[in-house]
Amino acid sequence: MGWFTEGSDHEGYVVSVFADGMYGSGGRYMEINLMTPDGRPVSHENDPDSDAWRPPSQVVGWRVACSCVPFREHVILDPLWTRVWDPADEDIAAGRIYAGPPDSADAADISDRENLEPVFLQVWQGHVAPEVSLHTIGTLSQTLKDLEAQLDDAVAAARAAGVSWDKIGRAFGISRQGAQKRWEARDGQTAAET
Repeated sequence: MGWFTEGSDHEGYVVSVFADGMYGSGGRYMEINLMTPDGRPVSHENDPDSDAWRPPSQVVGWRVACSCVPFREHVILDPLWTRVWDPADEDIAAGRIYAGPPDSADAADISDRENLEPVFLQVWQGHVAPEVSLHTIGTLSQTLKDLEAQLDDAVAAARAAGVSWDKIGRAFGISRQGAQKRWEARDGQTAAET
């Protein structure tokens, strides 16, 4: 599972947490690739060309992570959900998640649980909200500029066709004087014209 947002250079996902402070993500069956807190992959000590990995049985918890502006910054977000070993102890709201017995691969695939995705996604969305808002402002600003240019063109065409400032003002919902003041300099007409 991974999350992307239009207009944002963020990728959100869930990372496994190990007792020694290392993190993990991805991998294959019964292997979770190790990563440092800043998102760098850890190489296997005996084979630098291979990723180091750990089994799902060593996972002690999970956090939401984000690759912000891809490959430049990696952020591990709060809160930490801790692993419990008895399904009766699971309390997602309290930050406790059961991920199967130690010999299962469930801890590596925790993000696939439908009841957990909204919880994890909410954390990531809080992280990207400021940038998404800025993207929305930029997009709407450009749309507004485009609409204002179209409006200016329509007023110029109306004036060229002999439409009065009074009629233009009424169409726009303002007075004759307001319309004249707003567009007169743009269309080169004089204030005396009506």
